Amino acid sequence: MIDRLSNALVCLSVCLFVHLPRCGAQQVFSNDDGIREANFAARVVLMDEFIRRFNNDSSSEIRRYYLSHRRPFDKTREQLIRSLFNYGMAWDSVELERFVRRATNPENPEKLGFLADRWYAEARCGFLYHNAPVEVRLILRVQLNPDHTAEWVIAAVKPALELKEAAAEVRPPVLTGKRRLFIQPAANDTYFAELERDFADKRGLPGLFDSQFFERRSSGAFYSALMSDQLKFVAVREIKYHYLQVHDWIFTVENFDRPTRNSGWLITSIRPASTEQRLDYEKKLLEE
Repeated sequence: MIDRLSNALVCLSVCLFVHLPRCGAQQVFSNDDGIREANFAARVVLMDEFIRRFNNDSSSEIRRYYLSHRRPFDKTREQLIRSLFNYGMAWDSVELERFVRRATNPENPEKLGFLADRWYAEARCGFLYHNAPVEVRLILRVQLNPDHTAEWVIAAVKPALELKEAAAEVRPPVLTGKRRLFIQPAANDTYFAELERDFADKRGLPGLFDSQFFERRSSGAFYSALMSDQLKFVAVREIKYHYLQVHDWIFTVENFDRPTRNSGWLITSIRPASTEQRLDYEKKLLEE
């Protein structure tokens, strides 16, 4: 009962998180217009914005919204992180507060980094395998290159059915040169739509995978099926992000498209985890 009441109070605070701008004498909003504006302002549209709000970054869109309407932005980092939870589900309020306190510890605050290690995108994709629909989950990570550029690389694959293994060990050539194929760092904003073009480029295909990809389960069969056109990419259906950047915690983020303030990219699970548990989680995610 206490947890339910606490969840309800936190949810109410999120609903009131974005206040509508005051209307002048010449500015009249209908209730519907005002609700839509507040929903749009609070919605976490991109993962970049999720990271900025989690970190209480001065460039966050929610902060810009307040300032553009000449309203002081007085939200604390604790409030911002609480607003990033999906309140369409029940939460253990004690565990939630432990997570928030750990992330905002004044002596050692934990912040998320787009270019940092230990976070992954899990893309649930539709493919055609021998012209029959099949689901394959791609695990991608951001790779920072020696020349300070960044790109997404495919770290592992999880087919819903067993793909036919290659007749011999697959070791594609190492690509070099300025025209090397790669996945743009902002590709996750469009649900990796460029993969349709990239997977069709057989010569550049090796550039899409990280250096350890071919040491992981299903990698050789997946690569061979792509090269022989037995497997054809259709689209990314959903994305889930796995974060291991907050010390002693693991959390996931998913997208919620709904007409409320509590929408967009939101936290869907949190769990305390020791260093060993986090390493084990990472190995299972990468099919090692």
